[in-house]
Amino acid sequence: MKTRIITAFLCLALASCASQETPRDVDTVSSDKITTLFPPKVTKADEKGLSIRFAEVSMGFDATCNPFRSFSDKRNDCNELPESVKTLALDHCEKHGKKAVFMGNKTNIVQMTVSKFTCQDKD
Repeated sequence: MKTRIITAFLCLALASCASQETPRDVDTVSSDKITTLFPPKVTKADEKGLSIRFAEVSMGFDATCNPFRSFSDKRNDCNELPESVKTLALDHCEKHGKKAVFMGNKTNIVQMTVSKFTCQDKD
């Protein structure tokens, strides 16, 4: 019985760490109500993708978006990216002849946003 409880807990912990976001092209991500407090910083980068850390300021919210995304089949349609972050991602992937794909946002321990991008072949 104890083994089952531990196994269930480990499965739950692993599942909660998995990304819930749906990938989408950076060009399609809105930048309407969001900006950065400081210039964004690339934290990891290679030919496969990159991560960008930034402090954001957003004005208002979309009342039609579920912030917890618990009932949405289009998971990260609510996420927005500042133009400076989009430009960094697009330029990085363009250097490798690929397109930038937004994989989602996370928050680090000091409450800064970390956006993850992959570089994929152009269609």
